[in-house]
Amino acid sequence: MKTAGLPAHKDVPTRKDPTENAGPGCSMRQAAAGNLREDRSVVAWPEETAADAQTLPTGNDRFHNNSLVAQVWLVRLQTHTQMRYAQTRGVRKGLLQTGHGWRSFSRLFEPLPALELIRLFENLLRFANYEADLPARSFFLAYAPLSFEHDASGQYIGPGVWTPEAGSKDAFLRVRRTLKRWCEWLEALTHFQIHELSQAEPAYRQLDRTIIFLWPLLRYHNWSYRDLAHVLHSFEQCFDSFPCRSERQLAIYCRTALGLRRGSFGTRMDGPIPGETVAGRIVGFLPAIG
Repeated sequence: MKTAGLPAHKDVPTRKDPTENAGPGCSMRQAAAGNLREDRSVVAWPEETAADAQTLPTGNDRFHNNSLVAQVWLVRLQTHTQMRYAQTRGVRKGLLQTGHGWRSFSRLFEPLPALELIRLFENLLRFANYEADLPARSFFLAYAPLSFEHDASGQYIGPGVWTPEAGSKDAFLRVRRTLKRWCEWLEALTHFQIHELSQAEPAYRQLDRTIIFLWPLLRYHNWSYRDLAHVLHSFEQCFDSFPCRSERQLAIYCRTALGLRRGSFGTRMDGPIPGETVAGRIVGFLPAIG
């Protein structure tokens, strides 16, 4: 599988097949939209053709407006993350990945009627396919872990979740849930990008990147630091040396070096850790991030 601008990897979604299960020749927008287009009364998914530019000026204007506001939001998210990194006490950083991405996104775009929210989602998927545009690439890269989660849970927009009988209400709820999760992954991506710029010679770059990108899973599945350590050891991202000698040492490192804090330590129960399979796919995808 060859990906423009991304290194080849079996779990790296391409510009033509970001959700992996959508089939050959299917763009990101088409892959997600394919689960909604059965009900044309819910939303129309305009194709990117010259004819559409003439016959659907309102739709194209909406796309350009949505993509512009999305870029403004992304710049604000980057600025917020930079400010958090500047809020230091010694080596301590301000807390990151606390849900600011979705809160700020909601202030810019909501409240929206169901149809408008679905159109916004479609426009953001379309925007994410513009591979030469750096903000669009960020949206594309952040959609990859979301698609891995959907493959495991089926709860977002992706293959196998839409039937005409489900109605527009179900589409609205799924789109909103997907947008929220997309914002959380974009927040993680932005965190890593700012972290890279803030560290002249990061001693634990691979470990830092892995923790930053696994943090949305930790928050969603309520992992303890022991769970996190177990996952890091499982995928050979952390060994029996600093900062992985103990659960408490890892917790202190997450807080002071990365600005990440989990509410409590907790105790890992026997059995598989929820989200661990998705974590493995994300770890495999990380070389595409840089």
